[in-house]
Amino acid sequence: MHDPYRNRLILFSNTFPYGNGETFLAEEIPHLAKEFSEIVIFPLYEELGLVREVPSNARLCRALLPFDHKDKLGFLTKGLFNTAPFFFAAKEFFSRALCGREIRLERGKKKAPLFKRLRIFFNYFLMLRTMLGDKKQMEIILNECAFADKIYFYWGDKSAMMIPFLKKRLAPMVEMLPKFCVRFHGSDLYEGAKGYLPFRKEIFAETDFAITVSNNGASYIKKNYNPAPKLIETWHLGSAHHNRECANLSTESSQSNIFNIVSCSNVIELKRVGLILNALKELSSNKEDLKMIKERGYNSICWTHFGGGPLLESLKKGADVFVSKEFDFKIDIKGATEHSDILSFYKDRGADLFILVSRSEGIPVSIMEAFSYGIPVIATNVGGVSELFRNCPLGYLVDSGITAQELENQIVEFIKLPAEIKKQMRENAFENWAENWDAEKNYSSFAQELAAL
Repeated sequence: MHDPYRNRLILFSNTFPYGNGETFLAEEIPHLAKEFSEIVIFPLYEELGLVREVPSNARLCRALLPFDHKDKLGFLTKGLFNTAPFFFAAKEFFSRALCGREIRLERGKKKAPLFKRLRIFFNYFLMLRTMLGDKKQMEIILNECAFADKIYFYWGDKSAMMIPFLKKRLAPMVEMLPKFCVRFHGSDLYEGAKGYLPFRKEIFAETDFAITVSNNGASYIKKNYNPAPKLIETWHLGSAHHNRECANLSTESSQSNIFNIVSCSNVIELKRVGLILNALKELSSNKEDLKMIKERGYNSICWTHFGGGPLLESLKKGADVFVSKEFDFKIDIKGATEHSDILSFYKDRGADLFILVSRSEGIPVSIMEAFSYGIPVIATNVGGVSELFRNCPLGYLVDSGITAQELENQIVEFIKLPAEIKKQMRENAFENWAENWDAEKNYSSFAQELAAL
């Protein structure tokens, strides 16, 4: 049983509570606050602008990095010129980064080329030395951890690289070390997402409790890493609880003459958002399919995308020059959008289809959110995505290497379905979410488990 006098949780996030990211952590933390007497939050870095409200028993500390995690100049100055350990990384550099050995890839994924591996290594190495080299901040972290019951890293990379060093320095300070717990998602777990992730062995060997968001993630760790964490369990994420009152599930809803597609993700290479645009371009030149779509009562196809990123402007340019003489295509690239506005869009307007064609995923909350508003989904079968599709028609799982033409065929196949089948899919999506992916249920149970560990 956990000690009630040390029932404190130290939480390492990426940016939370700064900015709009980590929305699932924002939904989880109220449940953690009910189980722990105090939560101390250490973000990796601060985002300008919004600072979200935290529970009354949560306390925010200074970020681990004094600059953005992509600030190369900051890492060169702060990461090189300090007294933090240096030679601990030699084996990682020569064996895995330089020679590419023991990089654990999922089937169909490729190892990153040498230049990319070296760039990834030095980014992470300098980030770790920046954190360890801030003596004042490290002293604060150690003092907080010494009186904590659990140390919870919300991601399995970046901040989690400190675990071996924190354990070593905490050992002389306490009679019993707190439990070091790490939640693993997708890009922070699967090496195939980037082709290489540094310091995997060190993190897994020193993690006491690995919390994967999918069964696939748990199997990946057990198969590929030895020593593995002492305890590995799958605790699913979830999306916010709500009732079934929304456009897609309304008893008064009828088929519109507009076929609405929606997507939601960062616009980065990993997410392949441009593939959706290319699939629509394929469709725009397929007169036979367009004739069928018109016969189904649709005179327009509208695609709305939520999410920003480095490839956003390129995506917008591609959308701007997309013109079809055969059919009315409307493309609305929203870019970065408040999470509440996205959910309002799903609730009030709805969509016929949600599409996610990532090369790598953990288990996407974006799909859970679509399901919760009765939106069927087309998604690539990567990571734990298949675990979201439970025993009833909800949409389509497609191959991770899907092409634009194949995606176009899948969209057309869905449009061809009878209205009764589409309606049942919308009902199935909501029921699946209510049973398996409701944040209220999932986060409450997990918080109790974490506190009692």
